[in-house]
Amino acid sequence: MHVLAVNCGSSSIKGKLYSVPSKDKPLDLIAQLSVSNISSKGEKVKISVKWANEQGKDVNEQGEDGGTVECELAWQ
Repeated sequence: MHVLAVNCGSSSIKGKLYSVPSKDKPLDLIAQLSVSNISSKGEKVKISVKWANEQGKDVNEQGEDGGTVECELAWQ
């Protein structure tokens, strides 16, 4: 079983992915994620994923200007 904790702000999204080993043991951190500069005009959107204990490939990328990114609702 896994737990994804997400914190969404006006210009960033942060999260952590945990594994739940058993009910008597603490959560085990698997990965941390960050998306920043989402609404920052003139700044590139930054995407970062860092894996604990080399469980995956770390990602550090930049996207388009945060002020030009448009979102659409996935539900109605």
